[in-house]
Amino acid sequence: MQIDADGNMELSAKENQKLMDELDIAPEDYDDPPVEIECIGMEDSAATFKATNTRTGKTVTLIFDQV
Repeated sequence: MQIDADGNMELSAKENQKLMDELDIAPEDYDDPPVEIECIGMEDSAATFKATNTRTGKTVTLIFDQV
């Protein structure tokens, strides 16, 4: 996971699928997932975010390298 020069989060297809699985997002919701993402910290060359399934409240912490 990384953040590009424009500040956009970049996940590989595998990382994206893992996130959907960890948040229990149903395949039919993949096009418009019920996910809220919040920045919870930035240090040196990494940014930490919390992703929340807004239907279930389940959360996952994501750490992105800044490039």
